[in-house]
Amino acid sequence: MSGRVPAGEFQLRLFPLPNLVFFPNTRLPLHIFEPRYRQLVTDAMSSDERIGMILLRSGWRTDYFGAPAIHDVGTMGIIEQVVKLDDGRYNLLLDGVTRFRILEETDQALYRTARVVALPERAPQPVDAWARREWLIELSRRYLELLPGGFEVPELDTANLESLVNALVMSLNLELEEKQGLLELDDLATRCDTVGTLLETRLEAMTFLAPYRRGDGEPGMN
Repeated sequence: MSGRVPAGEFQLRLFPLPNLVFFPNTRLPLHIFEPRYRQLVTDAMSSDERIGMILLRSGWRTDYFGAPAIHDVGTMGIIEQVVKLDDGRYNLLLDGVTRFRILEETDQALYRTARVVALPERAPQPVDAWARREWLIELSRRYLELLPGGFEVPELDTANLESLVNALVMSLNLELEEKQGLLELDDLATRCDTVGTLLETRLEAMTFLAPYRRGDGEPGMN
């Protein structure tokens, strides 16, 4: 990853969205249709292929086509695949590389750019990382089994701790501000423990309700 992350401060094109928090070591499919973001993709493809995904703050609707307030921390992605459609829209796949912090927004005529710095995060020692990964894998399997039409996720066996934690955060039904708070954590172990505790809480509720979903009983009749 070091070759893909600039040292020190660098310029980054920003793609603010109101409903998405993107994480490193995950992949994000995007459909680009607004003219300003079509231009962003065109410019990225002709240079460094970098796009900074960042969450809009609440109240964005009053100035969406201007420059509504954004959070300070986002994730830089590299364009991994791109298809330009006949009408000028794009379908692309973004590979999450690193978190970044905005130092200062800079002028750009059509879309927003900023001077940013990459945000590395503390990783647990290998033994601790292995134990946490095994814990999360077991919780994830139990969680998937209890979902309606339970299914397997083969990537569970191959994902490293960061990929697993961040993919879980992106897929779980959490408030956007909760996800943003988890992104801003500088310690991977803390993010992992938060996600694991959340899964344990949900598993307790799902386990309790499972017999009633199968029609074996009804809570109101106890």
